[in-house]
Amino acid sequence: MANDRNDFALEDSNGRKHITTEPLLHPPQRTWVGLTDEEAQETFARHNCTISADLAGILARAIGAKLKKKNTLPQTSTNS
Repeated sequence: MANDRNDFALEDSNGRKHITTEPLLHPPQRTWVGLTDEEAQETFARHNCTISADLAGILARAIGAKLKKKNTLPQTSTNS
């Protein structure tokens, strides 16, 4: 007999797995992974921008930091 339920699996911060029938409203966040200097240089080169791997890495880290800041929810203070 087929299962009529829609089960959703998730893993907590301790690695324990949980099954729920409720959909996840906020899926677990993935760890931010930036570009290596070489990946950044290759990306710039694909767009006809020839720069050193060092400068490409600096720009990639600066852009990554800005994106991470824009896509991170502000921390709320618990102090009154």
